[in-house]
Amino acid sequence: MQCERKTLETMPRKIQVTLPDRIGDDLQKWADYDGRPLANLCNFLLERAVLEAKERGAEWTKQKPSTDDKSK
Repeated sequence: MQCERKTLETMPRKIQVTLPDRIGDDLQKWADYDGRPLANLCNFLLERAVLEAKERGAEWTKQKPSTDDKSK
Protein backbone atom coordinates (compact mmCIF):
# COMPACT_ATOMS: atom_id res chain seq x y z
CA MET A 1 0.00 0.00 0.00
CA GLN A 2 2.89 2.38 0.76
CA CYS A 3 4.26 1.94 -2.79
CA GLU A 4 0.85 2.71 -4.31
CA ARG A 5 0.53 5.93 -2.31
CA LYS A 6 3.99 7.15 -3.34
CA THR A 7 3.11 6.59 -7.00
CA LEU A 8 -0.04 8.72 -6.66
CA GLU A 9 1.89 11.53 -4.95
CA THR A 10 4.45 11.75 -7.75
CA MET A 11 2.03 11.73 -10.66
CA PRO A 12 2.27 14.87 -12.77
CA ARG A 13 -0.53 17.41 -12.45
CA LYS A 14 -2.29 18.47 -15.63
CA ILE A 15 -3.61 22.00 -15.84
CA GLN A 16 -5.36 24.07 -18.45
CA VAL A 17 -4.16 27.62 -19.13
CA THR A 18 -5.83 30.35 -21.16
CA LEU A 19 -3.39 32.76 -22.80
CA PRO A 20 -3.72 35.82 -25.00
CA ASP A 21 -3.36 34.89 -28.67
CA ARG A 22 -0.08 36.77 -29.06
CA ILE A 23 1.53 34.88 -26.16
CA GLY A 24 0.23 31.53 -27.43
CA ASP A 25 1.54 32.32 -30.92
CA ASP A 26 4.97 33.30 -29.58
CA LEU A 27 5.17 30.18 -27.42
CA GLN A 28 4.24 28.01 -30.41
CA LYS A 29 6.95 29.67 -32.55
CA TRP A 30 9.47 29.09 -29.76
CA ALA A 31 8.45 25.44 -29.38
CA ASP A 32 8.64 24.91 -33.15
CA TYR A 33 12.09 26.51 -33.26
CA ASP A 34 13.28 24.22 -30.46
CA GLY A 35 11.67 21.19 -32.11
CA ARG A 36 9.58 20.31 -29.07
CA PRO A 37 5.88 20.13 -28.26
CA LEU A 38 4.26 23.29 -26.92
CA ALA A 39 3.30 21.53 -23.68
CA ASN A 40 6.93 20.52 -23.11
CA LEU A 41 8.14 24.12 -23.56
CA CYS A 42 5.45 25.42 -21.19
CA ASN A 43 6.40 22.80 -18.59
CA PHE A 44 10.06 23.84 -18.85
CA LEU A 45 9.26 27.56 -18.54
CA LEU A 46 6.88 27.13 -15.60
CA GLU A 47 9.25 24.83 -13.75
CA ARG A 48 12.13 27.27 -14.26
CA ALA A 49 10.02 30.22 -13.06
CA VAL A 50 8.99 28.39 -9.88
CA LEU A 51 12.55 27.28 -9.09
CA GLU A 52 13.89 30.81 -9.66
CA ALA A 53 11.17 32.28 -7.41
CA LYS A 54 12.11 29.82 -4.67
CA GLU A 55 15.81 30.68 -5.03
CA ARG A 56 14.96 34.40 -4.65
CA GLY A 57 13.00 33.59 -1.51
CA ALA A 58 9.60 34.50 -2.87
CA GLU A 59 7.11 35.37 -0.15
CA TRP A 60 4.75 32.49 -1.00
CA THR A 61 7.53 29.99 -0.23
CA LYS A 62 7.59 31.17 3.38
CA GLN A 63 3.91 30.64 4.09
CA LYS A 64 2.59 27.43 5.56
CA PRO A 65 -0.05 25.74 3.41
CA SER A 66 -3.62 26.25 4.54
CA THR A 67 -5.37 23.21 5.99
CA ASP A 68 -8.51 24.04 4.02
CA ASP A 69 -6.76 24.18 0.63
CA LYS A 70 -9.07 22.27 -1.72
CA SER A 71 -6.91 22.66 -4.85
CA LYS A 72 -5.26 19.26 -4.33
